[in-house]
Amino acid sequence: MPTMELLYLDGLAVHLLGPDAPVPPYTVEHGTTIASHLLRAVTDAPTVDLELEPDPDEEDPAISVARESVVAGGHRLSSRGGPGVHQLVTRFLTAAVGELEQHKDDPEGQVRSLFYYGLLAIASGPENQTNDQVAEGALAAFNAWDARIGAGFVPPWRIVA
Repeated sequence: MPTMELLYLDGLAVHLLGPDAPVPPYTVEHGTTIASHLLRAVTDAPTVDLELEPDPDEEDPAISVARESVVAGGHRLSSRGGPGVHQLVTRFLTAAVGELEQHKDDPEGQVRSLFYYGLLAIASGPENQTNDQVAEGALAAFNAWDARIGAGFVPPWRIVA
């Protein structure tokens, strides 16, 4: 799960903070790109070995609850096959466009908000249900990654030899 989070966060950051960042007005195409980053992170996570040392901030019980909920929600969605993926994308797409627009003057806010809502979209499963504890944990996971990256952590795929 930490690998999926970092892949998703990295994809969002490169897309939203880079030189080719999208500009308003935000459309379904922009939201589709964000949803694609989420699905790519879920798909690619099992193939990436971060070899991370445990971070004391990640021992936050709220993060563990959120991660467990994301995994469980993802399994419930995937058990539905194509309709489960369609349900996730359809649900998240609208939120993605809305969050891009709401934070249009704050690209870092876009990254934070889309990370948070992406995790919640998966955690809520096909029932579209989650709770405050999962929401707190998703935000805590973002804050833990933000602190780790701010302290100098660089994902291994970003290290140039």
